Amino acid sequence: MENPVILQTFYWEMNTGKYAEEYPEEANLWNLLAERAEEISEAGFDLLWFPPANKGAGGVKDVGYGTYDLWDLGEFEQKGSQRTKYGTKEELLKAVEELHKYDLKLLYDAVLDHRMGADEKEKVKLKDCSEAEVWTKFNFPGRGDKYSSLKFDWNCFDGTDWNEITKEQKKMLFDSKEWDDSFDEDFLMGANLDYQNQAVREDTINWGKWIINEIGFDGFRFDASKHVDNSMIHDFITETDKSTDKELFYIGEAWINDVDTLVDYLEAIDHPKLHVFDFPLRERFIELMHGNLDMRWLGAKGLVNRKGYKHRAITFIENHDTERDTANEYGTEAVAQRKFQAYCYILMRKDGVPKVFWKDYHNFGLKEVIDKLIEARKKFAYGEAFESESNDKDTYSYIRSGDQDHPGSGLVMMITKHENGEIIEKTVNSGKANTEYYDYTGNIEEKVKTDSDANGQFKVKGNAEKGFSIWVPVES
Repeated sequence: MENPVILQTFYWEMNTGKYAEEYPEEANLWNLLAERAEEISEAGFDLLWFPPANKGAGGVKDVGYGTYDLWDLGEFEQKGSQRTKYGTKEELLKAVEELHKYDLKLLYDAVLDHRMGADEKEKVKLKDCSEAEVWTKFNFPGRGDKYSSLKFDWNCFDGTDWNEITKEQKKMLFDSKEWDDSFDEDFLMGANLDYQNQAVREDTINWGKWIINEIGFDGFRFDASKHVDNSMIHDFITETDKSTDKELFYIGEAWINDVDTLVDYLEAIDHPKLHVFDFPLRERFIELMHGNLDMRWLGAKGLVNRKGYKHRAITFIENHDTERDTANEYGTEAVAQRKFQAYCYILMRKDGVPKVFWKDYHNFGLKEVIDKLIEARKKFAYGEAFESESNDKDTYSYIRSGDQDHPGSGLVMMITKHENGEIIEKTVNSGKANTEYYDYTGNIEEKVKTDSDANGQFKVKGNAEKGFSIWVPVES
């Protein structure tokens, strides 16, 4: 993959409320992705992040994170339906086949932390010597023993958070158990899987191999990975990776806003193939939205700019958790302004793999501009990268020098937080002498020509809506 781009193919409210009315085609996501395979590929995307495709406790209403049965991909009558929110297993397989025809790589969202929607409850002794009645028996009546004969009871879990005896919700550790060795607190929600239990560990890894080798996916995004046992994440990557000749791709969702701590997480997992979402960089985009970011230092922010870890960063602006219509339970804001400036930044950068959010792309009317930015990335974002000496607290410029393998490549990217309505002009060294440039975004109409020292008077509009420009060489 050259200058890869990820498309997240879902959002939290998909096929609910006003979205179900305005975008009825999203009711059958697997079919929709198959229909749009060629369009997605032609737009320049390389990897698609799928939602959890397995049966959740909420059946057809479950976004996928309330995992009930990993092995049920919409094949069995369980939790009130055969299909999942997104379709049936048969439709999923057809989508995988169709998307692969266009060389798209597919990432499965693996929820490995917990299980929900147990079929029965059982009485257990807790670590504090009290007793609880808990929902921990999973019989999988619709699937039976197909694919896996493992049935879950309390021995498969470290603890849970609901006691039927007291009708009380609190974190409970079972007797004879210890929380797993996760980077952050092991317990997150539901019935917490015990990865010190070898049967649970083997079943989960076998499922991962099945997803890759039988269902056809090309990698995983690990949900809430900092709450899952560190050695389990490491071994899951190792074992699934060596089970295939395909080049697999792995992303961990470690929601950590500090770069040093995010690096510590990568070191704890200790696997070179694991990428992580660059949450620290996204925090800077929130500052940019509010006009509080000092643009002079933007080129040093986030994991994507940390030496030794730049290639491990997945850069993004929004996902299904950060951008919701209802009050955000995660204590973060959605990036509602200067979003194109943020997309410019991640898509033109030499390092990191940028991700585009479906809701931005299809529901918020940003597709046309994002397509243009991806085009610029694919055509021009090559060669060495460097910051402009003209950068100040309000305006940031980033240069790609171009290379011989991509004739006509190279660019000057400018983004600003100015709102004065004026044209901001900066002397920028593009690395290309006596070269004429034009703004690929169309926000600035006139051309710019560099002098014999490669300096040119590059411009960007001083407003939030169009305060971004990508200057590229005029074709000779």
